[in-house]
Amino acid sequence: MDLNELKTLDFQTIGLASLGTRMVIFLFVIVLIVGAVIYFDTLPQRDELAQKQRQEASLLGTIETKQKLAANLKAYQDQLKEMQTRFGELLRQLPNKSEAENLIIDVAQTSLKNGLKNKQIQPGREIKHNFYAEMPYTLTLEGTYNQLAKFISDTANLPRIVTLHNPTIKPEKGDSPDMKSPPLVMTIVTKTYRYLEQGEGEGK
Repeated sequence: MDLNELKTLDFQTIGLASLGTRMVIFLFVIVLIVGAVIYFDTLPQRDELAQKQRQEASLLGTIETKQKLAANLKAYQDQLKEMQTRFGELLRQLPNKSEAENLIIDVAQTSLKNGLKNKQIQPGREIKHNFYAEMPYTLTLEGTYNQLAKFISDTANLPRIVTLHNPTIKPEKGDSPDMKSPPLVMTIVTKTYRYLEQGEGEGK
């Protein structure tokens, strides 16, 4: 093959070129065709294949997750049913508005039963939530340490939900000779709860 022949070759005289030159041109054309096929067809297909493989892996992961959920569906349903039952039980412990207003009387009677002196019962502002409202009362009680402790225990055991918050205890000024222990004064926030009736709602 003559290199000078390649330099002077054009498309009109390509048929007159020597066999070696024509073989080089043929191989060059084949390489171009193969390169074009790889670039324009094979590489995009490889990219698409990689994308499909990633999608397949993602779908397999989703299927596996859903299979696990399906396998545990009965357990989830039983757990949900138990939670709904428990929620209903708790909701039934919430009084209506009139019952909640009378509940503080039960708390006051509990303090009297334990020998405490009710010095003050001050209602606070009712706070409404999604389906219930909390009604705070600030109590100021006087008695011995044991009486105060018994009051807290008995209040926690009331059939309705009552919670106690922020207790402060200090000795009462002066002495009471008729009491074995020095009197104490406890200030504590008592919260009762009620469910919101139809037409009520948070912020209303």
